[in-house]
Amino acid sequence: MVEAVARHGYAGTTLRELVALAGVSRSTFYAHFESKRECFLATFDEIIEQTGERVGRAYRGASGFREQLEAGLRTFMDLVVQEPDAATLVAVESLTLGAAGVEHRERGSQAFELLIRQSFDHSDSPNQVSEITIRAIVAGIRGVIYRRLRDGERERLPEHVDELIDWAIGYQAPESAAVHRAIRAAGKPAADPGTKVATSWAEPPDSPISRATLTQRERILRAAARVVVEKGYEGLSIPAISGAAGVSNQTFYENFASKRDAFLASFEIIAQEALATTGDAFATTGDRAEAIGVGLRAMLEHVSGSGLFSRLAFFELPTAGPVALDRADTMMRNYTAFLAPGVVPKELGGPLPPVILEAIGSGIWTLIQYEIAHDRADSLPELAPDLTRVALAPFDSL
Repeated sequence: MVEAVARHGYAGTTLRELVALAGVSRSTFYAHFESKRECFLATFDEIIEQTGERVGRAYRGASGFREQLEAGLRTFMDLVVQEPDAATLVAVESLTLGAAGVEHRERGSQAFELLIRQSFDHSDSPNQVSEITIRAIVAGIRGVIYRRLRDGERERLPEHVDELIDWAIGYQAPESAAVHRAIRAAGKPAADPGTKVATSWAEPPDSPISRATLTQRERILRAAARVVVEKGYEGLSIPAISGAAGVSNQTFYENFASKRDAFLASFEIIAQEALATTGDAFATTGDRAEAIGVGLRAMLEHVSGSGLFSRLAFFELPTAGPVALDRADTMMRNYTAFLAPGVVPKELGGPLPPVILEAIGSGIWTLIQYEIAHDRADSLPELAPDLTRVALAPFDSL
């Protein structure tokens, strides 16, 4: 499975090639696994278990709070450098399974979260680090690994160990007055920015309202998004899109070259609307630190209130392949732009290293996904103070 996925990606891996590479028959394969997906997830779990064992040994073999964290993380990064195909299966290709891979990634993170919790428990710092922050730290490190693997720069990962350790430990530092202001602002409901979509995306694309207010292209876009939410990207087809939009296949091809083009175009619009809501809220507050808390709150309220956006952004988008992963990466950068130099107020401290901005963005994104996956999307706005702390506390300590 590792070799086949390295060659073709998960979507392009076939059962024929799997059994040929393994030197077994199809009947032997089915004696162990019900499907390609089950085999992939079992491979994922095996890689995580072996990695966890080696990281754990390195961690326990060191003494001292920081030294243990550094030994564990350095071993982790070295393994990614030495075994890029296995690392890519875990950190990149598992995302293309959408919701099916979430539970396995969560289980895979638990052992690493436990090590970090143990380290913080043995620290001399009087300040406690929350479970949410620990989850964000592990997800952030995973996000950095994902980014370097996609960029073909895995050899750089050991260079980031010290920066990432400093970032993780920094959450024990006392919070500044500016961070406190931002956290308090995030605890209040966001003001209505006043930006409204003329016809809601919840409206069926072929309804009388949609036919009266939307162009055929717009209805196709709405239909593509709706079909993916209802059936998953694997269930997306041009006839399904055309049927939901109330147009012919010929009309579809007059507007889009493929189902992927239609899906990505629809997501682009949905993502821009969400970003505009966040940006409008950010702009309503003169205090720059508070504006970050307000912006995060507005984003969470938008995600909480839009099942379409939350499903597409956090689960279905990566299933559309490498081009969709590129779109997801762009969206992540857009949403973390409020932490960039020149945006964060100087009272919070100097600019963060780019790798830490990547880690913070990945950590926040994963925390949101975690809540949605556990059917807590309605309570996402309540998480705004914690996410604001995850985003801004490093500025006090780095």
